[in-house]
Formats: sequence, C-alpha cells, structure tokens
Amino acid sequence: MRRIARLTLVLWSLATVAAAGWMLAQNPFAAPLAERGLDQARAALTRAVAARATPDWIIPRLRDALAQDDRQRLQLLSDLAADQATPLPADLRAQVDAALSPDLMETLADCGTCMTDITACPSLSLIAACTLPFELSPAGDAAALIRQGHAWASGGDPDGVEAALASVGLAATAGTLLTAGHSLSLKGAATTLRVARRADALSPGMTRALAVAARSPDPAAALGGIAGDLRRIGAQSSIPEVLPILRLARDPADLRALARLSEAAGPRTSRTLTVLGKSDSLRLMRRVTDAALTAAALLGLVLGQIAALLGAIAQMALRRALRPAPARRAPPPLRQRLTPA
Repeated sequence: MRRIARLTLVLWSLATVAAAGWMLAQNPFAAPLAERGLDQARAALTRAVAARATPDWIIPRLRDALAQDDRQRLQLLSDLAADQATPLPADLRAQVDAALSPDLMETLADCGTCMTDITACPSLSLIAACTLPFELSPAGDAAALIRQGHAWASGGDPDGVEAALASVGLAATAGTLLTAGHSLSLKGAATTLRVARRADALSPGMTRALAVAARSPDPAAALGGIAGDLRRIGAQSSIPEVLPILRLARDPADLRALARLSEAAGPRTSRTLTVLGKSDSLRLMRRVTDAALTAAALLGLVLGQIAALLGAIAQMALRRALRPAPARRAPPPLRQRLTPA
C-alpha cells in the first residue's frame, strides 16, 4: 500500500512539472494581459468608481471647487454626485446650484475671450464650446493659413504643423461631397488637433506624432488613426470634453486606449477619469489572461512540492541528528588463566 501511495505521489509530481514546463514553453508571461470585453470593462469601471466616490470623497472636492470658482470641475463633481446618488448638505447644494446657474453675460464674455485669444481662455471646455464651431468651418482653416502666411512674410517662424493641419481640413471639407461625408471625421480631427496645439493641450508625444504626420507625403493618411480615435471619443462624450481627454494622451497609442475607455465608460468618461485617474482607468480595461493564471498556478504547485520535499529531507536529517547514540557494550572482562604450580 505504501508503494502505491509513493508511486502515485511521484507520478503526480512528474505530471505537474511536465505541465508547468509545457505551459512555460508557450511563453504565457510575454503578454500576460488581455483586453476585457466592453461589458466586462464597463462593469469593472462602475464598481471601482462606486467604491472610491463616496460622500467623504465627493463633498470636500465640491467645496474646494466652489472655493476656487472652478465651474467646469464643479459641474463634473455635481454630475458625479447625481450618478452615485450622494446626498449633499442643504447649504452645499444651494451653493452648487447658485454657482452653476447660467450667467449669459459672463458666458458670452468668456466665449469672446476664447475666440479672440485662445491662450487666454479660462478652460479647455470653453475652448471646445466657443472656438471649435468657428474653427470647424472653412473660414477657420483659412484664418489659420493666413496667420501662418503672415508670420512667414514678416520674417517670423511659421508653425508648419498648424499650416499642414489647416490644409488637411480644407482638403477634407472639399472632399466631403466626393466621399459622401466620410472625410468629415478627418476634418473634425484635424481641426481639433489644430485647436489643441494652439491651446497647448497636446503632450510632447502627441506633438511629435503630429509633426511627423504633417511632414509625411500624405498627411491625411498619416492622421487617419488619430482621426478615428478622436471620432470615437467625441461620439461617446460631449464636444467640451474632447480636449481635456486629448490632453491626457501621451502618444497615439495612449489616445487609442483612451478611445476604447470612452467606449466602455460612455458619457461618464470624464467622471471616471476624474475619480480613478488615467492609470487605474486604463488598467481596469485589461485582465490577466487564462494562460498566465494557469502557468502561475502550476508554478505554485511545483514550488509547493519542492518545499514539501525539502521539508521532508530536513525533518529526516533532524531526526537523525537528534536520535540518541546507541549505548556501547563494555567488553567482557579478561579471564586470567591459572597456571599450575
């Protein structure tokens, strides 16, 4: 019976080692993460936001936004409180409602500032709401080309990237009828990127990618991927939210990940990014692959078996060291022969 048990343990150990070796040969840790499905990602994001956006998290930030007169952040946090059904103190609710009540003259003044000097605009949301409508028209692209042409004629340093984006926008507008409207997304992306560049809302990586695309033989084709990602973000969120989300992208690959996040989070994309941050939000879009989990479990079994074997060897050695030495027998006394006298 003992032999059968020992043979079973040996076979089990060999099978575990063989399975672990086969799994490692498949290189499961080369790509241990995989994209979640949109439904799974949406559920994970919702749970994470609900766990973090407690009343103790929301209320102090609302008061801080009120103190700083940050209407954009105040609106976002107010919407978040409504999403989470967070009860607000009566005085705080009254202050938030008063701060968010529309002031037509103030809004018009801010919009005028944004359209006159985009760098003096109070927020990216106002840039998107007030400046983009004009910039999306052919007049906006023409104004950009005139601005860069004037800089070149006066001996200044023209912005070749803005000029290239304006040219792409005009070409896309002209080709709208020929492409049955398919070039509109390229036009919108080129204009959004041009406005974001003027507002200093692009990361260095995105700026480099735009410069490379602008200098390529076919800038429209080079901008195709970025245009598609911006269109996906704009389809899920509002126009004022596009520029703040674009500002978070380090490079085109990061923008692609943010576009997929917007497809999972939908209209709550900005709120999700505010609560969780970009890093945690994008991390929740991925999961550990089944192959990596299986390989880790098999490695754990092998390490456990090795630890058990080493423990058994150490126990045997300890028992042998502590076993009392057998008592030595005293040799029998020598008998003296009596010699006859």
